Amino acid sequence: MGDLLEAALADPNPDGPARRRAISALRERGDLAAFTLARRLCAAESAAERLLGVHIMVELAAFRDRALPILRYLAVGDDDAGVRYAALASAGQLDGLGRQVLGH
Repeated sequence: MGDLLEAALADPNPDGPARRRAISALRERGDLAAFTLARRLCAAESAAERLLGVHIMVELAAFRDRALPILRYLAVGDDDAGVRYAALASAGQLDGLGRQVLGH
């Protein structure tokens, strides 16, 4: 999985094929290890890693409730506008979590 993530992070396009492959592979796993990896990425220093973490997290439907606090934190507190936007958009994709992030 490490090689897949390295390739995803090397892809300059956040929607590029290497990133889509990594996200798809983790979605297929759908396990706690995949969620833990996404959570770790969301806490990384690099905005590119945090963005990838958000994109992975939204694909792991089994972990919606655990994703909410992480997405909330990133949506309102991240220093990168792209990460904030992705976290808010991702929360909106998860059944009603967008309303909770916004407090409505």
